[in-house]
Amino acid sequence: MNDTPEHPVVVVGSLNLDLTAQVQRAPENGETVLGRSLSTYPGGKGANQAIGAARNAPTAIVGAVGSDEAGAVLRDAQRAAGVDVRYLAELDAPTGRAIVLVTDDGDNRIVVISGANALLDVEYVERALDVLDPAVVLTQLESPPEVTRAVAGWEAARHRRFVLNASPVAPLDPSVLRVADPLIVNEPEAAFYVGATVGDGTVDDVAAALLGQVTSVVITRGSADVVVATRDGIRHVPVPSVAVVDTTGAGDHFAGTVAALLATGAGLADAAVCAAEDAARLVATARADRTGGPGKNP
Repeated sequence: MNDTPEHPVVVVGSLNLDLTAQVQRAPENGETVLGRSLSTYPGGKGANQAIGAARNAPTAIVGAVGSDEAGAVLRDAQRAAGVDVRYLAELDAPTGRAIVLVTDDGDNRIVVISGANALLDVEYVERALDVLDPAVVLTQLESPPEVTRAVAGWEAARHRRFVLNASPVAPLDPSVLRVADPLIVNEPEAAFYVGATVGDGTVDDVAAALLGQVTSVVITRGSADVVVATRDGIRHVPVPSVAVVDTTGAGDHFAGTVAALLATGAGLADAAVCAAEDAARLVATARADRTGGPGKNP
């Protein structure tokens, strides 16, 4: 690895164009509700994480979009945030999309249609990582499972730091979990990986159980404190209290900030403190007012 890599952080992951509906409340099963507005925004867990990371360290993204207008919008949004997009592949497939319902209390419901994200190629990813030569690679689970395994293997072979945001939750090979440092999950995801349900024991019990599978773990809990667990112990990091406007992307920006700060030499707990502050600022801001400019009617 270079002593001073050009991009300390690489995010391997998804990019989606989000179609966002503002509603008073989410519909019940079989119910129709009236929406207040409909807008499009750049999104996708990988894209959000890269933007969060780029605020703290030079960052590149490795992913795929389609050769369509949505792909161009997503590429431009990454460039505007200062993210290196040279390994953002343009494929003959529709760009990924997400349908997002945002309620008046700031909560959200999301459906993702993977599109080009599902075609991201393992060899392409490995070549990109070889060239970019990052200190830290962050990925999530919106790319094909073989991509996740390849990223974990690449980092293990080169003794780099593997930050895994295991979301959306899915079964993972133990060899992937073993090298996660940290594994970043929310409470339901954390419970899934220890074969429990939320409420089975304390969050500290779940964190301790996860340490049997991963090197370190960070559990986010919405407005409650963040749990950081390492071999040295468990620490609770407070989350600033804010008026919630829209929680979309908060966990992604948290993960991106953690990865970037780790790449610049911060300790995990200190990185989590800064990331919690960053995520709190994000949820207190309407999406149209966030970096990247306002959404538009589709």
